[in-house]
Amino acid sequence: MKILISKQNIKNIIELNINLLPTIKAHVNEIWDRGIEYKYKPITSIKNYLIKNTEVILFPSKSLNYGGMVLYRSNNFYIHINTLQPKTYENFVWAHEFYHYVFEKELIKNVNEVTFVNDSNDNQIERKANLFAAEFLINKDILKTVFDDIKNQNPDEPLQTNVIRLMATFILPYKTLVIKLAQDGLISIDEAEDIIDYPYRDNLPQDFDLTILEPSKAIKIDGLNSLINENTKINSLSDVDMESIVNLKNKHLQQLESIRKEI
Repeated sequence: MKILISKQNIKNIIELNINLLPTIKAHVNEIWDRGIEYKYKPITSIKNYLIKNTEVILFPSKSLNYGGMVLYRSNNFYIHINTLQPKTYENFVWAHEFYHYVFEKELIKNVNEVTFVNDSNDNQIERKANLFAAEFLINKDILKTVFDDIKNQNPDEPLQTNVIRLMATFILPYKTLVIKLAQDGLISIDEAEDIIDYPYRDNLPQDFDLTILEPSKAIKIDGLNSLINENTKINSLSDVDMESIVNLKNKHLQQLESIRKEI
C-alpha cells in the first residue's frame, strides 16, 4: 500500500527529509560538480545523460498511478518514463530515476531491483530519490527570490495561490514545492500542513499556464526489443504496461512503414 503525502503525514515526511538532507545535498553537489549545465539546465542535462548511458523508454502508460521505473536486465539499464503524466510530474520522475541510476546502480544491478515512482513515501530508498529530485531541481536561492517576487506582486492572494504560481517557474508538482518551501524555512511547517491538500487544479489563477499540466505523450521506443524479450522471461512489467509498450511499438512501426511507402 502506497503512502501519499497529505496533511496527516507531511510533518513526519519533512522531519525525515531534514535528517536525510546532508547526504542528499552532498549528492546534489557531486552532480553539480560535473558541469555548470547540471545546475542551470538540470532537466536537459539529466535527460541527455540518461539517454546516452541507458536505454530510455518513453511512452504514455495507462497505469496512471506511477511515473516511471529503472531496471537492469541482460547487462543493460532500462529507464521508463510515463509520458501520460503532467509535465510537472514527468520532470520530477526524470530526476528521481536519475538518482536511482547514478547512486544505486550497483544495488539495482546486484538484486535485479525494479524501482517504481508512484508518488509514494513508504520506504527510505524512494524517499531519498524524491528528496534528491526536489533538491536538484529547485535551487534554494532562486526559489526564495521568485517566491518573494510572487508574494510582492500578489500581496492579497492566499499562500496556496502563490505556491501554485511557483509551478510555472520550476515546472514541478505543487506538493513538491510546498515541502521544499517548508524545508527551506520560507513557510512554516504548520502552513505547509494547512495547504498541502489544497485542490489546486480546481483553483488555478487566471494567468496560469495550463500547458505545464498537460502530458507530453512523448514516445521513444528504440532499443525496446531486448526489454520485451526479457520481460517474457521474468515478468518485470505489469501486463497493462507490457501491452501498452507492444501496441505502441507496433503502431509506431506501422506509421514508419506508411511514410516509407509514400516516399
